[in-house]
Amino acid sequence: MGNEISSLNANSILIANAAANLANLNTRDYKSIRTTIVNERDGEVSVKTERSSQRGSPLESGHETSNVHIPREIVDMIRAKVGYESALKAIKTLDETLKSVMDILGSGPRE
Repeated sequence: MGNEISSLNANSILIANAAANLANLNTRDYKSIRTTIVNERDGEVSVKTERSSQRGSPLESGHETSNVHIPREIVDMIRAKVGYESALKAIKTLDETLKSVMDILGSGPRE
């Protein structure tokens, strides 16, 4: 179940970072947070987070607009939602399976 929990955590981080980017859409000089979900060899899920180096559009003041792209953030939010729901479904299925096994073992012959 550790893999499912790590997936929940990773998707929570992805959606939080996408929300932070959208919240800073109009903040000058803001560099978006890019989040990548990584499947590790042991089945665990981790997150790689970094600031984007892409520049925003120049402003007359010498600053830049943020480099946040709304469609990308919406796609990240959808990916996080689907990933989170999938991990929850896997946890629920595992829980139901374990309950069934326990019911079978509990109803066997007693000495």
